[in-house]
Amino acid sequence: MTNKNILFYYPSNKRTIPIETLLIELKRKGHTVTILTTCSKGDFHYYMESIGFETYSNELGIKGIKYYVKQILYLISFCRIKNIDFVFSNLQHVNFISVIAQYFLKSRIIIFRHHFRFIESSDEKIAINKNEILFDRVINLLAHDIVVPSSGVYNGMKMNEKINIKKVRIIPYLYDFSKYEIPNISEVERLKTLYPCKLRLIMVSRLIKLKRHNLVFEVIKKLKESGYDIKMFVLDDGPERENLIKYINKYNLTDSIFMLGFKTDFVNYMAAADLLIQPSLTDASNSAAKEMALFGKAIAVSNDVGDYNDYVKDNMNGYLIPITNTELHLKEIIIDGYNNLDKLSSMGKKLKNDIILKFDISNSVEILKLYEELLV
Repeated sequence: MTNKNILFYYPSNKRTIPIETLLIELKRKGHTVTILTTCSKGDFHYYMESIGFETYSNELGIKGIKYYVKQILYLISFCRIKNIDFVFSNLQHVNFISVIAQYFLKSRIIIFRHHFRFIESSDEKIAINKNEILFDRVINLLAHDIVVPSSGVYNGMKMNEKINIKKVRIIPYLYDFSKYEIPNISEVERLKTLYPCKLRLIMVSRLIKLKRHNLVFEVIKKLKESGYDIKMFVLDDGPERENLIKYINKYNLTDSIFMLGFKTDFVNYMAAADLLIQPSLTDASNSAAKEMALFGKAIAVSNDVGDYNDYVKDNMNGYLIPITNTELHLKEIIIDGYNNLDKLSSMGKKLKNDIILKFDISNSVEILKLYEELLV
């Protein structure tokens, strides 16, 4: 195959192992890979530059239509100057820019979609931002090639969105698990001492309604009232932070639920925890679940969401949480783990083996072939 000139177009400056793994592998295959973001340079740029990638940033201090017009014009100019063959456009924000710019480019635009939003479940209704829905509709209509990381996203789009599903293909994420930091044993022990309890839970997800932190907090409250010795780390940030803190204060949960924000040393918190709780209604291919498994830890994740069902076998290497009547099921799962800590340890070890076999770069020949097929 002729080597291609690829632009990786992205709205974030945060490092993620799956993205870095893919870009490094594309470069190793002989392709030229350039990185452009719509935000300022950050850790992602600096790391990729340190290993030989060219990175660029086009942060604009304006909003609205003018912002999108300027970003579209910049992308067009950039691709022409750099003679880009393929644009790998990632996440909704830049995907919208890309599908408009494609009409003025010879470059082939490939849209990478990393989300699917359940508008409602039988338990609850959660309002979705109308602008986000509009953006998805425009992208679905105009995009020629869309890549999603899991059958959960593919099936969700097929059932709930107006789209020609023939232009959507599933390509799982790639992971070089050797790139993850090893937990600091002394720091892990410090965290266990600082947060003593029988069962330590952890949530690692953006603080938005669709991640359902409020539901988990309600379960923790009831279990505390029943005398269970449980604490939970809550990592990451988001628009629901203030509401969640109010809930914690209202029900005197400050000694049970700890809002820790975004952590660069998240591996230490995962290693100190016993069970990841992830009852989300929106996930594409959640990395936190795989990272938790990498450290031999158990997970409880949503059934029929994202790619969880592709590797989690209920009560064997993890727990699958139904998205209906979730509070009751989640309470039962946490109590089961609380009373069976050895079971949690055993499930974590099994899941680690399954994750490495399915997603690690060393075992992913078929996944790599799918990425190469995009460049034909």
